[in-house]
Amino acid sequence: MSRHAATDSPTRLAAWIWVVLAALLIAAVVVAWTVISGDDEDSTTAECINGDQELLVWVDPAAAEIAEQLVDDYNEASPVVRDRCITATYEVRPTADAVRAYREGMPGVAPVWIPAGTGFIPDLSGAPGRVPIVGTDDLVHVVPDGADAAPGAAAVPIGPENMVSVLAAIAAVPDDDPAVDAVGASVGRSAHERITLQQAENDRLPFYSSAAFADGNTVGEVQFPLVAFGSSPSVDETDARIAADFLAVSTPEQDGEDVTPEPASPRLARYAGLD
Repeated sequence: MSRHAATDSPTRLAAWIWVVLAALLIAAVVVAWTVISGDDEDSTTAECINGDQELLVWVDPAAAEIAEQLVDDYNEASPVVRDRCITATYEVRPTADAVRAYREGMPGVAPVWIPAGTGFIPDLSGAPGRVPIVGTDDLVHVVPDGADAAPGAAAVPIGPENMVSVLAAIAAVPDDDPAVDAVGASVGRSAHERITLQQAENDRLPFYSSAAFADGNTVGEVQFPLVAFGSSPSVDETDARIAADFLAVSTPEQDGEDVTPEPASPRLARYAGLD
């Protein structure tokens, strides 16, 4: 009567167990990968179920490079607000022009603004009480060789770069300076003769500006605040939320400096044509 070898069965059984376990493990990995990939696609789709939206940032010409960097950094984060995929863009807009648009209170203004100086932020609808400073620049008095170096002789060029020129003139000649009347006359002459920054450089005139546009003697500093408008007649709730998100990404808590804007002086408002 024959007998089966008792040692064969356990060995064969162990081999089959390993084969089955390996197959199950491979199947589990494939299923898990498929599920995870599907979840990622569904999540991406769900995040932007309300479509795409653009965030417009207005910036003074003197701060254009600052705005470009902030916008690029924000877009790299692939922001999503209220189920909308957000893309920030910036538009160079002279500070005085932007102030007039905000004062009109009409829809279509930029929810985020980077002006030259903080003096015209107070009293704008939806403007915050405190703003972070995202950059600065030197204000300069440019005196070409052989030109008159007297403070009142310098032009205050009109045009897109006018706000930093005005701020430089005021920084160079405070209200109590004897030359203040001469500077005021120079402001009027520049406007009457329509002296632009380019003309001042071409004609080798002395003029006021900022280091962003010309090399000269430093007379002060201009701050560039980031203004994220809240909900108002000009900025709807969704745009305000997006502006707040841009602010949070652009100004981490540990960086920067917050200031409380003080209203522009009558002299500043007069020089800028915003009185």
